[in-house]
Formats: sequence, structure tokens, C-alpha cells
Amino acid sequence: MTVYTIFGIVALGAFILALIRFIVNRPPNILITFLQDFVGVFFIFSGFVKAVDPLGTSYKMHEYFEAFSVEGLRPMWEYIATFSTFFAIVMIAAELFVGLMLIIGWKPRFTVGIIWLLTLFFTFLTGFTYLSGYGITKPFILISGAAILLFAAVAFPEKQSRRINITFFAFGMAVILFLITKLTGHFFTSEFTESKMQVTDCGCFGDFIKLKPWETFYKDIILDLMILMLVLNVKFVRPVFGNMFRSGVAGFGALASLLFCLYNVYSNEPVIDFRPYKIGNDINDLRIEKKPEVRQIEWECHNKITGKWETLSYDDVTKKGMQVQCEKFDTNCRKDIILDPGIPAKITNLRIEDGDGNDITDTLLADPGYSCMVVVYNLNITHAEAFKQLNAIAAGMDKLGLKFYVVAVNNGKVDEFRHQYQTAYTFYNADETPLKTIIRSNPGLVLFKHGVVINKWHYRHLPTFGELNQEYFSKK
Repeated sequence: MTVYTIFGIVALGAFILALIRFIVNRPPNILITFLQDFVGVFFIFSGFVKAVDPLGTSYKMHEYFEAFSVEGLRPMWEYIATFSTFFAIVMIAAELFVGLMLIIGWKPRFTVGIIWLLTLFFTFLTGFTYLSGYGITKPFILISGAAILLFAAVAFPEKQSRRINITFFAFGMAVILFLITKLTGHFFTSEFTESKMQVTDCGCFGDFIKLKPWETFYKDIILDLMILMLVLNVKFVRPVFGNMFRSGVAGFGALASLLFCLYNVYSNEPVIDFRPYKIGNDINDLRIEKKPEVRQIEWECHNKITGKWETLSYDDVTKKGMQVQCEKFDTNCRKDIILDPGIPAKITNLRIEDGDGNDITDTLLADPGYSCMVVVYNLNITHAEAFKQLNAIAAGMDKLGLKFYVVAVNNGKVDEFRHQYQTAYTFYNADETPLKTIIRSNPGLVLFKHGVVINKWHYRHLPTFGELNQEYFSKK
């Protein structure tokens, strides 16, 4: 699925809703009605695919805060990063809430204003993600932030004429910023290089779909224009149903959105798993590259025969005689051009090591029988009481000759932890990022069979050994 597919599906849903409105009460402006439904459906869809896994969004926001800290004010951003989960829950719940409220037309000016502010915030994040590939400077970030704040002010005046004036002024600032960047090159320090981007994925749709940074940025620009039309024409945003019913839906929608997010964070695994480690997936297969990438390398070469700088590919350089003609190369101008992206492995960062630092990932996943992996991405904050139940499962599996082990981030206190909680099974080491992806629980239990994920359990819902034995181990 691509962003164009998502826009198409949302547009179809919005068209059906707008058609029903037109048949029922003939709204005064069908275009604004369509945009009202389109933006509402889009926010509900975008919010839902993140609400099933708010921790994924929390990790992404933490990544953003770390990237911002590189630009300055590190202590402040590091402190804010400790509230990443709170921000993620509030943002996702708000996204679901305002999407529904826009469709039913609850307090149109307030709802449209909140949606406008949220979208500008998303635009700033996706713009930072994409444009950091150009090596943006701090003045560019500050001026862009000022332009975003000016656009945000469009939603506040009650009079439409003032909103229009602020819009034109904000657009003027944006154009000036663009021209200064283009003509002087002051705000961009280099040509676009994907590897320079400090955050490679905005997480706009969680793990449901991964978009390229430029796709998400352009997507937000399109949404900005749509929502700006709603802001400037909010008087045409028409409600449906009665005022009391809308208020009831608003209260229920706000509570349901918040509770749904909280459930998927603190009570259980995400109700829908979009990650590569979902139940039924063969991890061995997902770690294999299906088709290699085809890449062409180019350099700037000074041809001593013609006296000109020329762009040459690696093949050109290695041809007979070319190295003689090239007096010198400008290695700073090297370009890697992807001719065919290929089909990469979906899992590329999973590496499990033993105590000596040896990679044993393949060995563990090749086990033909059942095996249990306990995932602990942070021993300092893990729910340690869960290890009493995990110890009982480990003892039962050991009697059956089945492997039970822990994969954790080694914080230097593993031996102390094992002694304190009497864990007689092996602890292996892995990076925090893949462990957070495997399961949204600390600790969490994963049941494998020959590298296939058979089941996963949050620490709040751990099975007993008897349940595991009856459901899986005792069956042929």
C-alpha cells in the first residue's frame, strides 16, 4: 500500500459521506463538505493505525527529541523525552477525537482550529525529517518555526477577512524563506543526502505503512492546503444530528479514544500487530534479502585531456584508459544512485549475542522444537515480579528439554538481576531497538517454533506452564 492508495480510500469514504449529506440536507458548499469528511476520515484512519500501538509512536517521538537535542538545548529535550509515552497517547487520542468531531460537525470552529494546529505540528516534524537531508541550519529551523506559528494564528480571528489577511502574510513569509534558500543557499549546507536525515521515518501511520520522508512531507503539505480551506470557510462546516446527541458523541469519543490508547500501552499487546514480528511470521524468512539493490556510484573527475570536470560512473572509471585521463577525483562529490531498490529483508537489525559477543541469532531461530524467548529491553524498569511466573514456565520447559532464555540489553547488572530473582536460565544480549519492536512489553514472552512466532504475551497476561503444555507442548 502507498500513500496514494490511502488518499484514494479516504477520498472514496469522504465522497460517500458527502453524498449522503447532500441527499439528506443539501449543504450550502459541497466542496467544503467533501473536505470536512475527507479530513475527518483521514484523521480517524491515521489515528487508529497509531492507537493500536501507541508505544511505537512513543519510541518515534523519543527519536525526534533526540534529534532536536543535537540542534541545541540538550538537557531540555532529554527531559521532555521522558514524557514521550504521555505525549504519544494524548496526540493519538486527540487525532481520533477531532477526526470524529469534524465529521459530525461538533463545535466546527474549535474542531477545525485544533486539526489545523495538529497538522502544522505534523508538518514541522515531517519537514524536519526530510529537509535535514539537506543539512539544514539553525536559522532555517527558527525561521521555519516562526512561519509555522504565523500560519497557526490563522485559526484564531473570528472575522474571515482577518484570517485571509494573516494567510496571505504567512504565505508571503514562506515564499521569502524559499527564495532566500534557493538564491543564497544559506539555509541548506549541501545537496540532499538520505543518510544525513536524523529521523528516517516520521511514523505518521505507525507500523502500518512506512513512507519515505519526502512522501510524508508532501502529504502534509496537501493536507495543510485542504485544512486551510476549512479554516477560511468554517461557516460552511455543517453539523449533523442534534446538539445534545453531538455532545454525547463528543464525550464518548474522547473517553473511548483515550481508553483504547491506554489499553494498548499498559494492559496488553497491540490489538492489531503491523510489525514484522507478528504472530505467524517466519523470522528466518524475513531476515533474508529477496532481491539485492542495484546501485551506481558516480564521481566528479577532472579530465586532463579536455580540462573539464566530468561526471563518471564507477564503470566508466574502471574502463581501460579512463584512469589515465582522470587527473584527480573530487571524492566529496560522490553520488550513490539507486537504479533498483531491490527487495530488502524486512528484519535487518536483529542480532542476539552470547556472553562472548558471538552472534547466535541463526542458532536460536533454527531450533526445530518449541522455545520461549523472554524480551527485556530495559532491566532497570522491567516488571520484575513477572519473573516469578516466568521461572515456573522455565522449570517446566526444562523438564521437557525445551529451550527457555532471556534476551536483554546488557546494562552491566545482569548477574545481579539473575541472582536477585533466581533465574536459572541463560541471558543473551541484543540491541534495544529490535527488542522494543518484537514485543511491546517489558518483559514480554514470545513462543517460537523453528523461527516462526507462535504466540506472544504481555507480562500482565502470562500463561502458566500447564496452559502452554496443554495448548502446544503436549500436542504432536
